[in-house]
Amino acid sequence: MLLGLVFIACDDDETDKLTFDKNNVEILIEETTTVKVSGGVSPYTVEEADETVVTATVSGSDIALKGLKEGATTVKVTDANGIQATIAVKVNEDPYEDEKGDATVRVAWDTFEKVQGTDAGSYTFIKGENKTVVFTWTGEAEGEAEADSFVLTLQDPDEKIGAEAETASTKESPVVVGELTLIVDGETTEQHDVASWRLVQAEPAEEGDADTYWVAFTANGKSGLFVAPLTVAEE
Repeated sequence: MLLGLVFIACDDDETDKLTFDKNNVEILIEETTTVKVSGGVSPYTVEEADETVVTATVSGSDIALKGLKEGATTVKVTDANGIQATIAVKVNEDPYEDEKGDATVRVAWDTFEKVQGTDAGSYTFIKGENKTVVFTWTGEAEGEAEADSFVLTLQDPDEKIGAEAETASTKESPVVVGELTLIVDGETTEQHDVASWRLVQAEPAEEGDADTYWVAFTANGKSGLFVAPLTVAEE
């Protein structure tokens, strides 16, 4: 009688370890982000190493992290069998915290100075088709020269702009998400890809008025911020 033996090599059981879609998280004060946990056996529990820096809550496989104050810490996640893993968390101050209480337009990018008040040029912020929003600022003309312009087009696939407004902060996207065009003396002088943008704050308006948005962006390695009420383009 011929006996045959077959050996099958198996990968480690996925329930033997916990993995996250983000092992290192960087957020702003008052910002909330979600980390998804997989592996192990639910339910999961969470424990902050420093609960004054970040607070963590869990719902199913989603772990919500909210920044409380500037600092670095970790969050320990434990499954039903006692298997543990940690998430590194860094909380930063919002660089535009001082601007959140000011609802006048400004552009702080490259050589464009910070501009405040409706008498310092004109601007529009329009939600258009194809899930885009366009901010345009035109400075005050001097003499017979044409006014300089600044046109910022942002892709908004998740429609964070123009939804029901609420105070919110959204993490910057790591991909090209728009285009910045500078027009000087009536001619386009520069065009740059927008590498990222973030909804710093949204302020609901009274009924009949437009909601105001604070939007930060990065183009050509430089950061900028504008604040403006939103107009929805007519279809």
